[in-house]
Order: sequence, then C-alpha cells, then structure tokens
Amino acid sequence: MDTDIVVEINRLWEPVYPYMAEHLLEVSGVRSGRVLDLGPFAGGIAVALLQQGPGLRAVVRDHREPVLDWARGLADRAGVSGRLATRQAPVEPLDEPDRAFDLVVVRGAFFFLTPALLAEVGRMLRPGGFGWVGGGYGPRTPPEVIRPLADRSRELNARIGKRRVHADRVRSLVDEAGLGGRARVVERGGLWIEVRA
Repeated sequence: MDTDIVVEINRLWEPVYPYMAEHLLEVSGVRSGRVLDLGPFAGGIAVALLQQGPGLRAVVRDHREPVLDWARGLADRAGVSGRLATRQAPVEPLDEPDRAFDLVVVRGAFFFLTPALLAEVGRMLRPGGFGWVGGGYGPRTPPEVIRPLADRSRELNARIGKRRVHADRVRSLVDEAGLGGRARVVERGGLWIEVRA
C-alpha cells in the first residue's frame, strides 16, 4: 500500500472525522478513557474524539511513520496533542494488553482485516468498551461534506487496491473471530462491525 496515497486519503477525509467521532461517542456511550486508533487510516477519528471528549486519551498505532507524523500534526493543529500518543508498530501482531482500551477504532479495515485482528479488537476492550471496525463515511456525515471528496477518495482507494466486501463475508469474519455474541454488522454509513465488551 503506497504510504503517500494513504496520507493523501487521510488528509482528504479531514472534514469527515468530526462526524465519525460524534457518531462513535453516541453509539458507544463512552465519554472518558483510552482510545486506540489502529492502522494506515488512523489518526483522524482519534483527534476528533479528543476534541469532542475531553476525558479521552488516544494512541494512534501504525508502522508507517508518515501516517503518525500526519496524526501528530493534526493533533497539534487541533490543540489536543497532549492527549495523543503515537506508536510505530505493526497492526499485527498486537502486543497491547488485555482490556486496555475503552474505544478501539479501525477505519479502512477491509484492506487488511483478518479474523485474528478482529478477535484482538475484542480482547483489548475494557468492560463497557466499544470497537468500531470497517469502512465508509459513517451515518452522520452529511452529503454536502461527502460530495466534494467522494470522487477523489474513490480514485485514491482504487489505486491502493480497495476491494469490495459484502456484509455476508463480514459476518463470516465476525464468526471466525469468535465474536458472534459480542458483535454486529451495520450497513449504515458504510459497512461497520460494532464490537461490545
């Protein structure tokens, strides 16, 4: 996956992250604690969560330093850098402790999601925690925010090998991860897996 394109996508989506964070706070009920934003498309939701949730602290984790640089810059501009940490490490294997996070976010997940990674999301959630794994603009992002960036986003995603994933395949991933009773697949604002601890 071309890192320059990934960072361009992350920048392009900057107007979207506040709406995604708003949705995530509402659906999860989480107002304080620790957030893990994971993978190449991480950082934007974490920063928006920190802006909207003063009781939150976040870790952005990916192996690409330019992704982490972008996330740190976004946090600086938003005035939340004191509550954001970055960790240069692979998405898999995850060496984060059990029940270490109240929110775990994996945006753009279908580029790299495996049953093992999905199981890890469940493992890392504290009681009452919430995982949001998948792709799409989220159900709260208004069409007028999506419209100006949709064509460019589609083009860039195609250049880095985006695959179409159907809900039935995602439900199979949930079952393979052993999260059948704790997770549900939602097809509003994209395709998302909601995991509850």
